[in-house]
Amino acid sequence: MQTLLFQLQGELWKLFARKRTYMGFLAFVLLQVALFFVFHWLGGENRLRKTITSNGQMFENYFSALTLAHIISGFSVVLLGALYLSLVSGDIVAKESEDGHMRLLLVRPISRLRLLALKYAACTAYAFVLIQFAAYSALLLGICIRGWGGGLFAFTPEYGIASFFDASEGLRRYALGATALSLGMTTVSSIGFCFSCMKIKPAAATIAALSYVLIDFIVRQANLMESHEELLITKHIAVWGRFFMDDIPWAIVIRSGTVLAAINLSLFVIGAAVFQSRDLKS
Repeated sequence: MQTLLFQLQGELWKLFARKRTYMGFLAFVLLQVALFFVFHWLGGENRLRKTITSNGQMFENYFSALTLAHIISGFSVVLLGALYLSLVSGDIVAKESEDGHMRLLLVRPISRLRLLALKYAACTAYAFVLIQFAAYSALLLGICIRGWGGGLFAFTPEYGIASFFDASEGLRRYALGATALSLGMTTVSSIGFCFSCMKIKPAAATIAALSYVLIDFIVRQANLMESHEELLITKHIAVWGRFFMDDIPWAIVIRSGTVLAAINLSLFVIGAAVFQSRDLKS
């Protein structure tokens, strides 16, 4: 176990030593700042005021850092996160195979499956950290603008959610939602990892993973598979929004979590099987 943890630490060190790994963190900060200004200057505050007051609540009580963070996270995390998670996960195996580093690694007495498991764990950890950073950097920026205090207003028309929580409960719901979203977005990393195990260029693996996620997202938003939405990955990733319902539907949350876990396992097995069949010596 100690050796395994040491090897995982090496993979994480190698992953976070690359400059491109930090592009996602910087992009989220820049986008969140831009969205906050756009929200203010294009009348988003007035529309939010109208929505809150029409539900019989005081605008000043719920125009808070938590409410702003929830709005910004909903706008930015899935699409921008998919871009940078695809970039990192699509690169993690394919790049080393292309550069010849994989052949050097396999000279050592380590199985291909163990090596892939370490790389998969590294890109999964990156996915979780990146999305957590996006969620809490949005909250921090909201605190800088509005200060701490006030409740959370969660408005998600897709699920018919218009919920109000006090500060402590709102923070708990936000933390639960951010954790669920982070775990859900690991599926995007799994897609990129699976493509990365194939005999293709790193850029091709990244584009293939991102294309799949975007097509899935567009099909869902356009209601082209309304009667078969359970087949869409983004449908299950979006279950994080259900943590903002007055009563959390745990049966639906657990079902979507189980589906995503099964998809992650299947993608890892497929990627590992393809990689095992490859000839890395020639």
